[in-house]
Amino acid sequence: MKRNLIIILIILAVSLIVAGAILLPRILPSGGSVYSRKVEEDLFSLGIESLNCALSEPFSLKKGDVIEVSAVHISGELSIVIAQDSREPIYQGRNPELGSFQVRVPEDGIYQITVSGKHAKGSVSFRIDRTDG
Repeated sequence: MKRNLIIILIILAVSLIVAGAILLPRILPSGGSVYSRKVEEDLFSLGIESLNCALSEPFSLKKGDVIEVSAVHISGELSIVIAQDSREPIYQGRNPELGSFQVRVPEDGIYQITVSGKHAKGSVSFRIDRTDG
């Protein structure tokens, strides 16, 4: 009787360990990253506690559209790339400080806005100002 209880407890413990190993990586944020993400039709913003991965959002843009970038970089390594497919980026920068700047879109297409970090902390937002017509 005592032996059966020990076997049952061992099986239960092993089951919990296996379940934890399968589920825990899906529950915890990627690479230890902790962030809030907001995506709307003309907005992509991140509030970053700790970023250790790359996050991207695609936007369909027209020639003349302007991407208003606001960045507050507090610590760690943070990079921003705005590019269309495998073409040269229309913007590429590392460790932006407090401030705002604009990136004008040179031609129609789908553009990826990518924010990458390594122990990064801060915030960054991208607001699309669309041209008329």
